[in-house]
Amino acid sequence: MKSGDRVDLGKGHEMEFVSAPNLHWPDTIFSYDRKTQTLFTCDAFGMHYCSDSTFDDNMEAIEADFRFYYDCLMGPNARSLLNAMKKMGELGKITTVANGHGPLLHHNLDALRECYQNWSQKQTKAETVVALFYVFNYGYSDRLAHAVAQGVQKTGVGVEVVDLTTAEIHEIQELAGRSAGIIIGMPPSANAAAQAGISSLLAVAKNKQSVGIFECFGGDDEPIDTLSRRFIDLGVKEAFPAVRIKETPTPATYQLLEEAGTDLGQSIVRDRNIKHIKSLDVNMEKALGRISNGLYIITTKKDDINGAMLASWVSQASLQPLGFTVAVAKDRAIDSLMQEGDRFVLNVLEEGNYQELKKHFLKRLLPGADRFEGIKTQTAKNDCPILTDALAYLECEVVSSMECSDHWILYCTVQDGRVSKPNSVTAVRHRKVGNYY
Repeated sequence: MKSGDRVDLGKGHEMEFVSAPNLHWPDTIFSYDRKTQTLFTCDAFGMHYCSDSTFDDNMEAIEADFRFYYDCLMGPNARSLLNAMKKMGELGKITTVANGHGPLLHHNLDALRECYQNWSQKQTKAETVVALFYVFNYGYSDRLAHAVAQGVQKTGVGVEVVDLTTAEIHEIQELAGRSAGIIIGMPPSANAAAQAGISSLLAVAKNKQSVGIFECFGGDDEPIDTLSRRFIDLGVKEAFPAVRIKETPTPATYQLLEEAGTDLGQSIVRDRNIKHIKSLDVNMEKALGRISNGLYIITTKKDDINGAMLASWVSQASLQPLGFTVAVAKDRAIDSLMQEGDRFVLNVLEEGNYQELKKHFLKRLLPGADRFEGIKTQTAKNDCPILTDALAYLECEVVSSMECSDHWILYCTVQDGRVSKPNSVTAVRHRKVGNYY
């Protein structure tokens, strides 16, 4: 079904359908019964609230849950929600919203619709968006798309997802036209609707945008090289090297896609972040920079995936058990390897002998590249890499985390450790300013 399609169920019950992608699935469709003036909205306008009341007759009781549900599931796709609400306004009078979760909305429907409208307008005011186009339920497209979207969202950039087979051409072009970047999961070559959608993307792509492409391993993927060349010929820059999948995706494949999404998001927000840095008070940023820290490299392994990052915001936090905290930026690729229960090694760098290691682990690598190539390592008891040239190492486990704006503060306990150079001291980093690394 597509927007505007209708089905006559008899006895005056004519159902009209409204495409509402991303609320919160790519294939979400609203259904409107003209006889009862009821709109069936799937997840939209819902809440995780249960009582004996069928309807929203107690506004005070449901208000907090209604907002919490919006923030968690609808807010990330606020632009899609505004588009859906515009279509709702064209249906005629709606007296009841029958959602999939929580009480039916009837008594306070106008007020609750206005809440959605206001919250979504505020959310999209200065939002930077990446458009992700793919064919729903083709090959491994769903899981691969989720991985790359997760990487983009780490950087604070929104992602709007569209199924190329169900979206209208004007919807595809409208989204692409206002997006800072475009990501495409290759559709099946024989799917005419998807091919028309791709053609419409090429018609509106701009040279200020970035594009990233990945295969879906569905058995009939459209060739990547031809499409990639067409975007490059239009002056659109490549956000990340095309991800080609020649076997069943593994955890390493999904990690690669997540890193690719993070690279795209970081490239989009880089200019914005520089403007923010320049806007801060000079004296304040210099004073904050006088907080000094040691220099460390975190190394970790999970399944077949290795990760590493240079860290300086590390501080001992407990004696029994021995524990410390470390701050990890939300847009770091290693974030997915540093969840509660994950194990890693904290490598302590040596004063006067850390420049090569620091330089190596600060390098930007292509998604999926081997972070440890050319570096001498050993294997810890927890199976993570130890840097042979480090002053000391600690084998650790993430116990808990706390969200702090653009970072996660991780509390970690220590299981084992060793100093390789007893007479040396830890490298210390002194910054000039405190508003960037």
